[in-house]
Amino acid sequence: MSAYADRLEALAADAADRCTGCGKCFEVCPTAREIGLDAGEARARVGELSTLTQNGGPAADGLKKWLDACDGSARCTEACPEGINVRQWVTIAKMKALDAARPREVGATNAANRFRHMAQAVRLLASMQLPSETLKKILQPAERRTAEILFYTGCNVLRTPHIVLNVMDILDAMQLDFDVVGGTAHCCGVYQFQEADLPMYERMGHRTFQRFGQSGASKVLTWCPTCTKNFDELEKDVEEPFFDLGHVSEFLAANLETLKARFVDQPKRRVVIHEHLGIGATVDSIRKLLGAVPNLELVELVQDSGFSYACGGQAAKFKDREQAIHRGLAEGAVAAGADTIVTMYHSCHRALAGAEAAYPLRVVNFTDILAEALGRGGHPDYYRLYKAGGSMDEAVAAARRFLADNGVRVDEASVQSLTADIFNETGLAGSREAFAQAFTSLARES
Repeated sequence: MSAYADRLEALAADAADRCTGCGKCFEVCPTAREIGLDAGEARARVGELSTLTQNGGPAADGLKKWLDACDGSARCTEACPEGINVRQWVTIAKMKALDAARPREVGATNAANRFRHMAQAVRLLASMQLPSETLKKILQPAERRTAEILFYTGCNVLRTPHIVLNVMDILDAMQLDFDVVGGTAHCCGVYQFQEADLPMYERMGHRTFQRFGQSGASKVLTWCPTCTKNFDELEKDVEEPFFDLGHVSEFLAANLETLKARFVDQPKRRVVIHEHLGIGATVDSIRKLLGAVPNLELVELVQDSGFSYACGGQAAKFKDREQAIHRGLAEGAVAAGADTIVTMYHSCHRALAGAEAAYPLRVVNFTDILAEALGRGGHPDYYRLYKAGGSMDEAVAAARRFLADNGVRVDEASVQSLTADIFNETGLAGSREAFAQAFTSLARES
């Protein structure tokens, strides 16, 4: 094993040593209940987790079902009376169990295919929405940066790049020395870890984390919740970095007074935040930030916020539950008299952006509101136009310009693939035919 693998083993072993076997982590697990696992067998499942950690080998049947169902909600960690990071423990155990159950080459192939598909979609969607100069700036190697603050976007937020532009506007309004880095060349390696391809994870996710340190930045601000979780639990806990790491929302909330001094008057809005627990103090930070925006009223709504740490991803295994959450949120917002749904993360924004096709609601990201409150922002949310499925004229015109600027051509096969990516995700959406027809015409032109 590599030194990195040894350190992961040590983290899991420490969790097993501290575990008293009370089973509270299993009792509160939302996905264990979702697939019908008996909460009365909590002690047995946790005992199997400890055995797997100490002895290795494939997971026992009951434990395997629990590991496979995990969506990273972190309800387990919150419930642990010993203060064990159970989510981290389960993540490592799942990787070990998968590695023992099949040839590593299978996982490597799966991970490579998943990464390739994601990279192709990100490249196309980013190239359809961003000017070449901005995209090149984001994709420059992290180790070449010299700014005090490094804003790390991750990969998938480039499907909705107006969010990245908003954050850049906000940091710029605060007059900070910052740089932005992201894209698939700086991936957190989530697919490789999930598929138990640890050697490739080290060359990807672990290497990305090392590159942050080589940049010279004293503070790295993360955006993606999965990247934040992975770097917190698979990197920072393995070896403490010499730079500060935290989600951008927490950084902004800690600097709220600086932001408030720059806020300008805003139109009246009644907003519901689509909330997810599980990633630090992100929910509290966003509530604090929006609560300070002039003329914005936060509408309280009971939500299923503990089911997963973000929409999509691991939670996509439970489409019916996710769809019920999304519908319930939109219908609850309308009933409560809200006019706006505010999303926390990019995957949530993709899931909910199409709500405007069916409900009298505006869907924006929290960064949209903050940038506008600072007199900045206003970047078109083309993804929302795609997902709502209405008139595509504006989106197609913008895509034509950006694709030419980035030297990228689309063909009908890529349009079909993008249509599936956008509309097969769990969430609320308008007509996929409007998108497919408009962009098929664009592909034929090129």
